[in-house]
Amino acid sequence: MLWFAMSSVLRVRPTKIELIRLKRRKALAEKVHRILRERLTILVNEFLVRVREAYSLRRTVNDLVFNLYNDSVLLNSVYGEYGFQYFRSITVEGLRAVIGVENIMGVKTRSAVVKHSKTIEYVYPGFDSFRDGARKLIEAIIELGRAEQALIALGREIERTKRKVNALKYIIIPRLANTIRYLNMKFEEREREEKARLKRIKSVLEKRR
Repeated sequence: MLWFAMSSVLRVRPTKIELIRLKRRKALAEKVHRILRERLTILVNEFLVRVREAYSLRRTVNDLVFNLYNDSVLLNSVYGEYGFQYFRSITVEGLRAVIGVENIMGVKTRSAVVKHSKTIEYVYPGFDSFRDGARKLIEAIIELGRAEQALIALGREIERTKRKVNALKYIIIPRLANTIRYLNMKFEEREREEKARLKRIKSVLEKRR
């Protein structure tokens, strides 16, 4: 008697060749499951590294904002509103962001790098500190954006990989294993029936002698 729910068994022809194919598929599924599980572990570890990086960058941004605010107050008090607005306009001279793609464990995410070109030197007391602080802040914000984009991309990839791992572990591999057991039991049942049939034939032939 075969006690299997049909939903847990694949629909296949009950042949020896099919049984061999199923065993190969199961071995491959188990291998893929191991690889994906290892990949998931690596992705999670990388995600945690990026979380720490993003946290550190956010603290850096906060510190730079605080310092830049103090420099802004100083410039505004010395040169007035119009002078301060002028300094703001020339602070970003020679800065440009180069957009690229970062590959993290096969996960692609956008990245950006700030490039500096030669700029005119200005001689205003307090301006150098303000400009350096502003540029550092811009770079830190771009770095923070890159780190957070990486977190989003890694998080999505972790979810996708986790779904694949769970599908293999709880659906695909169990169904293949159940189908293999089902076919083995069916073949054993056929063998018992064949032995019983041969035994009956032998008994009939012996009686006729």
